[in-house]
Amino acid sequence: MKFWIKYVFIGLLLAFAHLLLVSDSQASFELRQWLAKRLVFSVAPAKEQEQPPLTTSYAKAIEKSAPAVVSIKTVSKGTAFKNPNPTSLEDRYLINVGLNVGSGVIVDGRGYVITSYHVVSDAESIIVQLSDGRQKIATVIGYDLITDLALLHIDLENLPTPHVNPKRDSRVGDLVFAIGNPYGQFQQTVTMGIISATRSFVSGVPYFQMDAAIHPGNSGGALINAHGEVIGITASQLAAPQDQAAQTGISFAIPFSVAQDIADDLMDDGKIHRGWLGFSASPLNERGYQIYAPEGIKFGEGFGITSLDENGPAELAGLRVHDFVTHINGELITSFSQVYRIIGASRPKDVLSFTVYRNKKPMTIDVVVGELPHLLE
Repeated sequence: MKFWIKYVFIGLLLAFAHLLLVSDSQASFELRQWLAKRLVFSVAPAKEQEQPPLTTSYAKAIEKSAPAVVSIKTVSKGTAFKNPNPTSLEDRYLINVGLNVGSGVIVDGRGYVITSYHVVSDAESIIVQLSDGRQKIATVIGYDLITDLALLHIDLENLPTPHVNPKRDSRVGDLVFAIGNPYGQFQQTVTMGIISATRSFVSGVPYFQMDAAIHPGNSGGALINAHGEVIGITASQLAAPQDQAAQTGISFAIPFSVAQDIADDLMDDGKIHRGWLGFSASPLNERGYQIYAPEGIKFGEGFGITSLDENGPAELAGLRVHDFVTHINGELITSFSQVYRIIGASRPKDVLSFTVYRNKKPMTIDVVVGELPHLLE
């Protein structure tokens, strides 16, 4: 009996397959339609996965501070020289009018503009042009030869000022943009790079090394970060040897905190009143930390003394080359701009207390602040 049922079932299955797959009858057609309605169902198409943009734009960040960057053109005294090919008595001499170009940053809505001093040093006339096209003749309020910065003033209203964030530290590897007016012909040009290094003091001043291109005419412009905050004033680019290409990929900027201190000082009476300690310093690499830094100090904290001015305040107080400094007036040092801020806020005869490790042994050295010799005047 079971055998019989098995053969019946196989027969029915073969008949069903013939009806579904082979037969052209109306019954076969209706069977296929019936199955299609029950076996085929719609599936909502999968949403396309959002792809990140191929490139990231920093236009919004640049727009925050770019309006505060100005173009500067100067005219200096002309020099007369003999015309090698005169055609009349009137053109026996030619006059070479000195022209110079640069950039600047509005640091105060009352009309104060910071720029590089070498841009305006020999100027008889200085014209400042804003990004909105307005122009004004500027006057020099004062300058500082050590930082190569000068403060100008223009008599205009509704001036844009840059975005600044003193609480944000700038670090090696940070993305930066230099905004300026290269060659005095290309308004509001932006170049991009990273902070390559935070260099040691030059006469007590820290600066950023970067690989963003700084062309002639960019000096005095703004260095901004990816947040659109001004972090520096562009200074110069390392000149290449004559037998190499013009671009070295090494350029420099003065930290904006330094420039702001200079500007504030010059706003008072047009002069710089700077304390002087007479030492140069540098951050240490990891090997240097192993040799000089005490336990408990993280990499990036503190700094090493690299040189001392003979008979300067630091040397007279007892600081020595290779001393490792962790604190000044009890404040843990985490950046060179911080050191400059502390020293820059001091005045002659103030006392600064240094926490020093010599051969990893702690000591406290009090340094009486001196007055900076005017070696460059």
